[in-house]
Amino acid sequence: MDTLEGFERRANPGDREQQELLSEMRGHLRKMQESTRDQDPRLSFSTPEFKEAQRAFTDGFKRNFGRPVEWGMVKEFPWSTPVLRKLEQPVDVKGQPWQAK
Repeated sequence: MDTLEGFERRANPGDREQQELLSEMRGHLRKMQESTRDQDPRLSFSTPEFKEAQRAFTDGFKRNFGRPVEWGMVKEFPWSTPVLRKLEQPVDVKGQPWQAK
């Protein structure tokens, strides 16, 4: 808004082209204000709330949200291709046997 006010102060009231440009700028500003009026600022990806929620989710994801890993990519032989299979014993995210808490 500061830029528009600065242009309004500097614009020559007698210059038709400058006045048309100012009215166009006001129209764009009004449209932008109307489009952002109903937006929830909490949905922005740069807010501290979003960053904290993203960090909490990432930490939980790395730990499989506290649940054992029951499926994994398993090689039957060292030269074979890994295949997704259900594991015989559940493990934690580090590959250690799962200890029920």
